[in-house]
Amino acid sequence: MSLGEITTTDLNSWQHRVVKELLALVDSGLKAQRHPLDWTVTSSGHLRGVVGKADRLSENDRRAVFQEWVRVPDAEPLRESRRFEGGTWITATFKRSTNRGDVKGFIQIEFDAPEDQDGGRD
Repeated sequence: MSLGEITTTDLNSWQHRVVKELLALVDSGLKAQRHPLDWTVTSSGHLRGVVGKADRLSENDRRAVFQEWVRVPDAEPLRESRRFEGGTWITATFKRSTNRGDVKGFIQIEFDAPEDQDGGRD
């Protein structure tokens, strides 16, 4: 099956390359005893690592986990974006070269909007 010039073989090959790179990243995290990220592999061959909110880490600890992981693949400078429903995403992109081509991805952390003093949201 072909989607224009891109075949399903291309898409599967891209995912395979990304999964191999993900394994290398997870192995490095294991060896360094780094807190794990929530990883996603896209069908277009991109990798997304997110500092999970459900880990019950403090905001400062979550920031530290994010900063440590950003250094691992030499991610680019951080970009901050506002979420539609409030809060913020901070994203750092990276590109890692492999013998089968580049693996592109990003690492993200999400923060909720601060609550008002009366407990409501802005």
